[in-house]
Amino acid sequence: MKMKKILALIAALSMMAAVATGCGSEKEDSKASESSVSSAAEEVSDEESEELAEEDDAAEEDVEDDAADEETAAYAEALAGTLWLGMDEEYNCYAMGFNDEEIVFEANDGSSISGYWGVTAGDPTIYIFEDAELTSEIASIPWTFDTENNVMILNEKVIMAESDAYSFEDAAAALEQMATAAQVQEYLQGTYWVGISDEEAMAIALNGNEISFLNLSADGSLQEIDAYWSMDYDLLNLYDESYNLLTSFQWNMASDGSALELVNENGESLTASQVSEEDAVDIIAYLYACMNLDYEE
Repeated sequence: MKMKKILALIAALSMMAAVATGCGSEKEDSKASESSVSSAAEEVSDEESEELAEEDDAAEEDVEDDAADEETAAYAEALAGTLWLGMDEEYNCYAMGFNDEEIVFEANDGSSISGYWGVTAGDPTIYIFEDAELTSEIASIPWTFDTENNVMILNEKVIMAESDAYSFEDAAAALEQMATAAQVQEYLQGTYWVGISDEEAMAIALNGNEISFLNLSADGSLQEIDAYWSMDYDLLNLYDESYNLLTSFQWNMASDGSALELVNENGESLTASQVSEEDAVDIIAYLYACMNLDYEE
């Protein structure tokens, strides 16, 4: 009887152990299942993050592409049908004309390029291509163009002024007249000019690409402008340090170079005579003396 009870107890204990083992396995399976679900969730989260990052990059690229397209459209609108003229410090003359897609570039060394133009946002270069699809590049020029202020610069130093008298088709003819302006600009280098009227006295000093312009009114008020300058056949242009146009004068010079006439934007004319460097040592005092005004330093 006791033996039967012992065997029954052993059997019961064995069954309990089996049940306990089964419960532990289920818990482990549950933990493994939870771990698998967690890993899968993390993988999905990583994939979603990567997809979102790719979508953000694509959106940024779309914005950049849209900005580039808008900039190109702004260039096309501002440049179509225009002609730009400029001269460097060595009096080399340049003409650049634009149509909707076409460009012509002329220089007084006899070189001439025509084709189709293209620009890229953030790239300070204008490219000239042989074909309208812009696939076969034939030339590139360091170039900046401020559409808001209408300022163009070639090779980082040549200020190009838009010509109202010429258009895209007139580049070669305009360049011939630029050669005349180049001779005048070379003659003006290192010279000083003074002009006097009943209302004002004016003095100009020119050196390299810099100009000092002084204007003294009859009431004793003095205006001083230090600027960059350039010339074409019609205009003498003054620019600030950012190459924004300050003012323009129509100019004319006597055949013997003794007189320089300037006409401002209001149509007011003043003729200046050349003076020596000695006379211009203290040009402000000289102007006050010309106007019979007392000068106080």
